[in-house]
Amino acid sequence: MTLMGKASRRKKVANPDTLAAYRAPIPFVARPFEGLSKEVDLVAMREIIPCATMTARTDDAHGGVEFDLVTLLPDGRPAMVRSDGRILVALQTRFNSADLSHDVAAALLAAIDARAGGDQGLIDIDVRDPSERLQDVLDPEGFTAMKIVDDFSYWFDPAEEVDDQTRRALEQNREEVIPTEAVPGTTGMFWCEMNRNFVRYATDIEESPLFDALARLAATGRAHMGEGSRFVGAFRACGIAIPVFELAEGVTAVDVADDAQALAAALDEALASSKPLTADERRLRQGLVSRQVTIR
Repeated sequence: MTLMGKASRRKKVANPDTLAAYRAPIPFVARPFEGLSKEVDLVAMREIIPCATMTARTDDAHGGVEFDLVTLLPDGRPAMVRSDGRILVALQTRFNSADLSHDVAAALLAAIDARAGGDQGLIDIDVRDPSERLQDVLDPEGFTAMKIVDDFSYWFDPAEEVDDQTRRALEQNREEVIPTEAVPGTTGMFWCEMNRNFVRYATDIEESPLFDALARLAATGRAHMGEGSRFVGAFRACGIAIPVFELAEGVTAVDVADDAQALAAALDEALASSKPLTADERRLRQGLVSRQVTIR
């Protein structure tokens, strides 16, 4: 008679050589672009503007490299070395860690290394790998003004003529992009045309005093951008609050400019007040906050 032995109850030990090296998670940063002079523009490019570019430069310790921050690259890739050698780094990407500043800086440094090695085209990174942050690598004075554009033609060397197929694709893309414009005379206010026209107000004002100030304006009937407009809510993105105002039918970015400036001035005045909120203002504040959602 053959005796069948019992299977060993001891756990098998994995071969250490087959185990992936442990990587500590990238620490979460609720307000990743805080401290950068263009924080509001970076958040807007990340969250609410479909097509835009902004030139920046690394500091001397990182070579003083000029490059373009852009909203989006093909297939949501994080960076590109264009055929003319220009480096593009995207804010809207497919993969992210818990710190967007870490991710953008990692993509930038990878693109600089790729270009130095003679490579061109799209650049991939692993967002789980440690990296310096934008605050560590950028020249604080190296930013230019953000430029909202109509399409993704910035993907191509402007000195080269695109073929007919690419041109048709850009034209189709232009028709699909949500029309977006900066509101003249204001900072961080962006008009867009969807089912209705809206202004989204990206601001680095701390959230609590911002909603206090909006409540004070609501109590006096000034929390709007002109006749027929209304505050419809706010969303939190990259650690800052972005109030949203629906405009009257057909109102354009130019049309709303004066009222937008008046709202910004009134908001500054309300922010300067140190008086406690009244019962009515507290009630209105609750309603404003209840219409806030968080992206990410």
